[in-house]
Amino acid sequence: MRRARWLILAAITIIVFAVGSTYYGRLAVWRKDAPARPVPLKSGIDATAERWSFRQHNDRQRGANGQPCPTVEITAKKTMQFREPASYELEDVELKIFHRQDCGATLDQVRSAKASFDMGSGVLYSEGEVDILMNIQADSQPSEKDLRVHSSGVYFETKSGSVHTDKAASFTFEHGDGKAVGADYDPSNHQLHMKSEVELNWTGRDGKAEPMKVETNDLVYFEQAGKVQMQPWARMTRGSMKVEGGLTWVTLEEKKIRLVETDKANGVQNEEDRKVEYAADHITLMFNEDGQVTKVVGDQNARASSTTDKGRTDTRAGHVELTMDDSGKQSVLKHVASWGNAVVESRPAAVGNAPPPDTRILKSEAIELKMKAGGKEIDQVETHAPGTLEFVPTRAGLPRRLLAGERFWITYGEANQIQSFRAVKASTRTDKPPKDGKPVPPEITSSEEFRAEFDPKSNQVARIEQNNNFRYQQGDRTAQSNRAVLDQKSSYITLTGAARMSDPTGSASADQIVLNQKTGDFTAEGRVNSTHLPDKKGGVGSAMLSNSEATQAKADRMSSTDSNLQIRYEGHVVAWQGANRIQADRLDIDRDNEVMKATGSVVSQFLDKAKQDKNGKPLPSSQAAYTIVKASTMVYTEEQKLAHYSGGTVLTRPNMTVKAREIRAFLKDAQSDSSLDHAFADGGVVVVQTAPNRTRTGTSEHAEYYAGEEKIVMTGGQPQFVDSLKGVTRGRVLTYYSNEDRLLVNGVENQRAESTIKRK
Repeated sequence: MRRARWLILAAITIIVFAVGSTYYGRLAVWRKDAPARPVPLKSGIDATAERWSFRQHNDRQRGANGQPCPTVEITAKKTMQFREPASYELEDVELKIFHRQDCGATLDQVRSAKASFDMGSGVLYSEGEVDILMNIQADSQPSEKDLRVHSSGVYFETKSGSVHTDKAASFTFEHGDGKAVGADYDPSNHQLHMKSEVELNWTGRDGKAEPMKVETNDLVYFEQAGKVQMQPWARMTRGSMKVEGGLTWVTLEEKKIRLVETDKANGVQNEEDRKVEYAADHITLMFNEDGQVTKVVGDQNARASSTTDKGRTDTRAGHVELTMDDSGKQSVLKHVASWGNAVVESRPAAVGNAPPPDTRILKSEAIELKMKAGGKEIDQVETHAPGTLEFVPTRAGLPRRLLAGERFWITYGEANQIQSFRAVKASTRTDKPPKDGKPVPPEITSSEEFRAEFDPKSNQVARIEQNNNFRYQQGDRTAQSNRAVLDQKSSYITLTGAARMSDPTGSASADQIVLNQKTGDFTAEGRVNSTHLPDKKGGVGSAMLSNSEATQAKADRMSSTDSNLQIRYEGHVVAWQGANRIQADRLDIDRDNEVMKATGSVVSQFLDKAKQDKNGKPLPSSQAAYTIVKASTMVYTEEQKLAHYSGGTVLTRPNMTVKAREIRAFLKDAQSDSSLDHAFADGGVVVVQTAPNRTRTGTSEHAEYYAGEEKIVMTGGQPQFVDSLKGVTRGRVLTYYSNEDRLLVNGVENQRAESTIKRK
């Protein structure tokens, strides 16, 4: 039994040895084939993983399928999880921030080589380079139209979806690219904020227009509203155009610039042959789909100018609108509208060797300016409210003109020169330089309608026409008519239709008056009427040229020269002072030398006043009477008070007629009762006196008549006196006193006087 126990123990030992050998053999094989032991995790690292992802949903917002809307999704090729603080270090990271308004149909995508993710705050940070795609479709591939941002040092808040960085960022979008230093993006309100050193480059559709460069210090893009805000300054450059301003707003349509509004702004479009400048407290620029400027609007202290080799035009107003022609590659100025104390100042360039033309300053509440094709030259200017147009000379010695009117229409010709203009309810003022050291009174006119034409060679006023109720004044000289035409070259003003002019010496009216502005001379034609006030030379003058009464005249034509000292009337002339008058085909008056000459069918008439008693009452036996003289010509000299008549002369007084080849009438002072003192007649003298039932006729070669004595003295050529009652008397000298009915006869030497007496 004891032997069997030993055998059992031996068998157990063999079995154990065999099992042990097998175990340790297999254990060696296992140790050989087992994988390497994992490297221990660094201190603080909880775990690492490959193909890591993180998703977050909004359980309170669900899509059409009833599933919660996604908010954030983060994927990474590698990840390390940290215990404290709870965060991840990620490699090859892709972040998707889904937009809430469409339940994740659109999103913002962020990619980075490395990033850290803080689970507690939900902030993803990438120190290195980051690429961002903004507002892309979740179910389609990104395209070149999407907004792409490249930056570094970027923070992503997964809870709000906002992104921000303080480092340099560059970006591209459908119609351009840009860069900035520092940027924020908030997807909740779709606002992109570029913090400093912002630069954008916008390109037009299909490359038709030059790109626009936008620079500013601070930019906010309100994506949903399609607005861009730039402050505190902004600069926009496109080709030859540059605009600078303060606070600036840009309005986008389909991500294209359509409107720019900026404060305290100025702009310039500087081309090789043209420069357009503008400025205002507030400027609005409007763009077409190709990015070309279609209109520039300036508000408050608005200014615009256009400069070419043809000259410079400046516009100032409370509000200015520049409309551009955008049919070409560059926008070209075609229309300017301004209102609110508007001023358009045009300074044309000199043409050839001609001196520079006047500067033109147009002022009105509202002014419209149209440019010719190409935008280099003005075509038309029109006002829509009362205004003034001033011509300021660029050289000394030229007049300065100011035109005021209710409306203006100005047409320009070649080289930016005014061709013509029209105004209604117009008035003008022309200030001329001093003459001989003395000031020259301004010329002032007015009319219902005003037209002017300019000489294209000198660009000075060539012709002015004023119609309806024309009025003219220069100092104490005035004129009026229905129509007036000024020929600037000759300085003649032609007044037609109820024309009238006057000065301190008198007045004249006619169907037409032509006035020489330089000399003051004028001619009048057609139903001429004139009044000349008495000359102030001392004395009382005579019945022919009284110094106490105005001289009035009518004629077909009249001319006045030498400051109205030389006057000529022609055609059916009638001139008079009170009851004294003269008629002729032509009448010349020399007021300086006090000489009057009448020719052709001359008829003069002088009044003998009725004699008065000591109380100034007419005597019963006295009555007014006229002396009438007819002749071919008459010359009157005031110094001698002599009127010399010649050619078929006939003098007629009450009950007496004198005929002769010539008569010399000596007149008395104008205040005398009798206008005629005495008269001499020569050549075939015939004197006829008539009374009831009696006629006296005297003949001789020479006769003298003395009005005060009613005495007639006849000599020469066998004087003879025939009395129808008393017979015929002949003698060397016959003297007859008509008041006394007494005849004195002096016989001829060596010959007795003869009388033939009729018996009753």
